[in-house]
Parts: sequence; structure tokens; C-alpha cells
Amino acid sequence: MKTGTDVRISPQAVIVNADLVEMGDHVAIDPFTVITTAATLGSYIHIAPHCTVIGGRNGKLVMGDFTGLAAGCRIICSTDDYSGLGLINPTVPMKYRVVTCTTITLGRFVTLGTNVIVLPGVTIGEGAVVGAGSIVNRDLEPWRIYAGSPVRPIGQRNRDKILAYAEEIMRSKANPTSA
Repeated sequence: MKTGTDVRISPQAVIVNADLVEMGDHVAIDPFTVITTAATLGSYIHIAPHCTVIGGRNGKLVMGDFTGLAAGCRIICSTDDYSGLGLINPTVPMKYRVVTCTTITLGRFVTLGTNVIVLPGVTIGEGAVVGAGSIVNRDLEPWRIYAGSPVRPIGQRNRDKILAYAEEIMRSKANPTSA
């Protein structure tokens, strides 16, 4: 696992395939989180307790800077085919299964509320947020507020304010005496 500075991973978190995981600076992964797939996590990332990111060695999660997963999120990077073309179960030999492995991408400044489920292959645009309990089954546009099952847009975020705050954080990091 490659990590930057100020990376805090709870001893109760489980990261399988750690050789496929890269993290930037200021990353926190809370207790009882399970990650079983490749992951590229930017800087200023928070993954709250009880999140699962599944997908095995062939799936992947990409989280841009300043992103977060609230408690209980489920990120599904790979899935068995449920149509009957194969058996469903990770203990079944692969020649009898049909598995789709994807990358899920969360752009910079994306936050997922408590118990959000993201289905395979989804890209969530920069600055989008998703309300608690939502199911994300399609790509989401940047800087919008989404909620529901399946998600639908319900509002717009203040892009300029968020980008200004991020710029201020980055400037103060480059010049610690300016804070």
C-alpha cells in the first residue's frame, strides 16, 4: 500500500489487496470499513465507519481530493450477472460465473451521505453530493445535489465557495505561517 502523510487507518478496518491501494495525504479510514478492491484515494479523504468497497482485484474505486463516504456506504465495483448466464457466488470457480468488474469514480469534492449505495461503473461528477439512503445507478452531473432511490437531482451546490475554501487550505498548507 502506498500512502502519503497524515494517513489514519483504524486497526478495525480491513483492506484486502492492499498492494492495489494508493492514498494521498490526510486520509482517514474509520473502524469496521472493508475494502476488497483496488483503490486510488486522493488527499483530504474520509471514509466513515461500516463502509464497504467491494470488487476484488479487478474492480477499482477512484476518489478525488476532498471526498467522503458517510457511515454505511456500499460501493459495488464488481458484480455477478444475475440473469442466469452463470452461477452466483464467489466460491464458485470463475468458469461457471459471469462477473462484471468496473471502476467507480468519485470526482473531487464528492460526498455520499449515510448508507448510500453506488452500483458498478458509475462516475459521480466533481462537487456532487448524494443524500442518505440513496441508490446511485447512473452517472451524476457535477455540482448537483441528489437524493432518492434511484437518485434524482434536487438542487445545486455553490461551486465557487467550495473551490475557494479548497484553495485556501492548499495555500495554508504551502505556507503554514499564513493560517
